[in-house]
Amino acid sequence: MKSEGSLLQRLDEVRPGASAGVVRKQALPPKIRENRPALVPPSQKTVVTYRVHGAKAKSALQNWGKWIFFFVAVVLPTVAAGLYYLVFASPQYVSEFRFAVRANMGVGSQSAGAADALLAMSNAYIVSDYVGSRDAVVSLSQAVDLRKLYSGGEIDALSRLDAKASLEKLIDYWNSRIHTSYDITTGINIVQISAFTPKDAQTIADALKALCEKLVNQISDDARRNQMEFSRTELDRSEARLKDVRRQETELRTTQKSVDARKEADGRMQLNMKLRGDLASLQSQYDGLTKYMDPKSPRLSVMKNQINAIQEQIAQSQNQIGTGDLSTDGKANTLNALAISRYDQIQTDVEIASKLYESSLTNFEAARAQANNNQIYLATYVQPGLPEIASYPRPFFDTFLIFLSACGLWVVLTLVYYSIRDHV
Repeated sequence: MKSEGSLLQRLDEVRPGASAGVVRKQALPPKIRENRPALVPPSQKTVVTYRVHGAKAKSALQNWGKWIFFFVAVVLPTVAAGLYYLVFASPQYVSEFRFAVRANMGVGSQSAGAADALLAMSNAYIVSDYVGSRDAVVSLSQAVDLRKLYSGGEIDALSRLDAKASLEKLIDYWNSRIHTSYDITTGINIVQISAFTPKDAQTIADALKALCEKLVNQISDDARRNQMEFSRTELDRSEARLKDVRRQETELRTTQKSVDARKEADGRMQLNMKLRGDLASLQSQYDGLTKYMDPKSPRLSVMKNQINAIQEQIAQSQNQIGTGDLSTDGKANTLNALAISRYDQIQTDVEIASKLYESSLTNFEAARAQANNNQIYLATYVQPGLPEIASYPRPFFDTFLIFLSACGLWVVLTLVYYSIRDHV
């Protein structure tokens, strides 16, 4: 019981209603001590609050860090860009010219016109790409001295070209000073050149336009030259073939001693048929007279001689034609037949070679007629002008773009920071 009283005494000491430093000495009656629960009711909860020293100061430091980062990442670049565009940036003047690459469609079919249109479109892309190429920069440097125009002392330091810059850096700088666009629907090219004086912009634009015209003319000349060379080669080949066949025909005529073996053979065939008819007529007359006349009569003797002469003529004609009917060995007949076959073959070759030569000659004349005109040409309908107002910089618009870019960068970096902090 003593231990139970001491336990109750310690519970009274920690009870919330007890005074600090006061110990209750009076013991509870025995009945109360027996009925009193030994544990604290579960409905009572103790809330413990921990106070961390310095948390408020750390939160304030983080807030200051956010504003400092916003100032460095957004405010400072925006103010610097605004001052640069308003005070230090050199004015830039833009001169532009517009052109279209056109094909000469004066003659030809619709298919040829469509092919010329596709050729003109392809060449328009070539010209647009040529404007920013290495060859264009080299040619412009020789014509107007780009290094001198873009490295003047009156140009601000950020926009100025180094006078000793390499060719690669000059090409990169030149591409930052030009803008090209091509409309595939209309086939129109727009080229804009910026410089730091109106006169320089117009001078560079004029020189670049001349280079584009030279490029298009060179492409057209190369196409015409290739077409002429091809047609000339085909004409020479067909002419050489025709000459060779004509030479073989002449040699065969000389060997056969005949201008036209086929016509001569046809004539001999007709003569042979006529002789056969005459022979049949004389033979029938002779057979009729022998029935009532003496075979030794002068008339029958004459007719017999005529029949023999006609038979000899028929035999000779058959030998020359090559029928083989009355030939003794067949050799002469075979040779004549081969000669006629060879002559027919050469005549066929001559006809083919003649038609091929005529076709090649027609193509060559058409190519020469087409070469007299430009197949493609540069139609410049907006000439480079002298600008009066500077197009760049645009202080307020460019400063606003810098502000938006800086805000976007600041938001991204802030999100990255919180993401890393939450996962550490």
